[in-house]
Amino acid sequence: MTAPHSHLLEGSPRLHYLEWNPDASRTIVLLHGNSANAWWWEPLARVIAPDYRLLALDQRGHGDSEWARPVAYSPADYASDIARFVQHIAPNAEKPVVVGHSMGGLNVLAFARRHPESVRGAMAIDVAVTSSRGRDRYLRRLKGLPVVTYPDLATAKARYRLMPKEGGIPDEVVLEIAERSLARTDEGRWTLKFDRESFLGGDGLEVLETIKEIRIPTMLVRAGHSRIMSAEAAEHARASNPLTQLVTIADAHHHVILEKPAEVARVIEEFAARLYR
Repeated sequence: MTAPHSHLLEGSPRLHYLEWNPDASRTIVLLHGNSANAWWWEPLARVIAPDYRLLALDQRGHGDSEWARPVAYSPADYASDIARFVQHIAPNAEKPVVVGHSMGGLNVLAFARRHPESVRGAMAIDVAVTSSRGRDRYLRRLKGLPVVTYPDLATAKARYRLMPKEGGIPDEVVLEIAERSLARTDEGRWTLKFDRESFLGGDGLEVLETIKEIRIPTMLVRAGHSRIMSAEAAEHARASNPLTQLVTIADAHHHVILEKPAEVARVIEEFAARLYR
């Protein structure tokens, strides 16, 4: 696999994205989770079939995309960005399949409900269909976290942790993600490159109601050991809409796109192949 191409989409906000297999005819748009960035999809890009053009977006406030000022990080805001991005990358081409993990999955669902005419199918990977009091308290605490900086890149990489920290993700993968997730401050220190204001203090979306209302083929993907997308809630969501399917990836945790990229790639390939017939 060759290195991805890096691009900018001008506008407000300015958006950065990565592209693999630019000459492939079938397009898949990839959306990362909160505090992550487009590089989280590289392990998957290494193993997916080369006949898929992959476009991984740094969502607003993340990675090398512009922060939103005034602050605007609701799923509706992200959905508007996805619509603009899809129009940019495929103005006259066939509609893409749009895939999102965690927060990115919520944004994909919001986009699919609002812009069904722009997309061939939607996939949401390990999203919170329902929430709990404990999870809601956790999301509110995240919003209040201070910005932490480190004196040098080596220290910042060593301190980098996934949230939640679970699953058998190789250390070298975590270190690669860490390096892509850090930026230098104006004072010459190092910090994570995402806007802390993107922590909403909640999900900002009635997820089950959104899934019920989507009128395009939708795939829900659950990690078998997920503590975020429960088996019961996932099945309830699947049953709420005849256009929705559910796949569970066994022995996987929330960060399934890093833990089992080949298995996620196969699910995406099979879903997209049916939609591109």
